[in-house]
Parts: sequence; C-alpha cells; structure tokens
Amino acid sequence: MEHLLPGLHVLFAAMLVGGEILLFFAVVPSTWLIDDEGLRRQVTLVVARRFTAIVGVSVVGLLVTGLAMFYTDIFVPPGVREDIMGFHFGRVFVAKMTLFLVLLAMIGIHGAVFGRRIARISDAVEAGEMEPGELEQARRNSFLFSAFMVLVAVVLLFLGASLGNHAYSHDPL
Repeated sequence: MEHLLPGLHVLFAAMLVGGEILLFFAVVPSTWLIDDEGLRRQVTLVVARRFTAIVGVSVVGLLVTGLAMFYTDIFVPPGVREDIMGFHFGRVFVAKMTLFLVLLAMIGIHGAVFGRRIARISDAVEAGEMEPGELEQARRNSFLFSAFMVLVAVVLLFLGASLGNHAYSHDPL
C-alpha cells in the first residue's frame, strides 16, 4: 500500500500530463505537415478521441488514488487532516486541487470551444466560404491555449511533489 498508491497516482499523473506534453510538442506540430485538410482533421480527431479516453482514465485514477492516500495515515497523518490549514500541506493541497479543476475545465474548453471552432472553420474553408488564414489563426489560438494548459499541468506536478515531501508538507506553519 505504501508504494502502490503513490506509484499508481504518479502513473495516472504521467498519463495526463505526459499526454498533454506529447500532444503539444509532437503530435500537433506533426499534423502541420499534412497538406490535405480532410486527412489532417481525421488524424486530429482520432488523436483527440484517444486523448479524451486517456484523460478520463487518468482523472478517475487520480481521484481514487488521491483520496485513498489522503485518508491513509502513512501519507497524511490524522493531525494534519484535522488541522489541514495549520500545515504547509493545506495550502499546497488547496492550490493543487484548484489547479486540477482549472486544468480539467481548460481541457473541456479546449475541446468544446477551440476544437469545434476549428472544425467549423475547416469545413467553411473546404467549402470556399472562409479564407485559410482564418483557420490558421484559430489553430494558433488553440495552440497558445494548449501552451497554457501544459504550464498548468507542469505546475500541478510540482505541487504534487511538494505534498510528497513530508518534511515540508507536514511541517506546521
């Protein structure tokens, strides 16, 4: 238990954050090499669907392992849980949970707003109703938003590492 829970938690975090980093630095830039707009959209759709599945699994895994660790005395002693804000743990934990919710919202917004907008503009460009420059601008905006998502995800990893440092997190304020 003492090694299994944090190991699984780190695995699920790696799935989420690693997937984002891979998309940002490798997958999305590689789609820029695809000239055929229809093929580019198909590839992007397949990748997005698979990433969504990975996000779902990782979020459920993070919640289950995170709650299990929170309520296991090895990871969070009863004294810390009883007066959580009296320790560094409380501040870091609140920041981490807030950023986790922000990241989940950002992922949802990215798919619902940016993804749909790109799909709509792509259809319009293929139909000759819009200029390709508008599509590229929409993709640039999506990429910039993704950069911010990667930054939030990396900060989350560092906050998690801070919680795992019991010499710091279990130290009273």
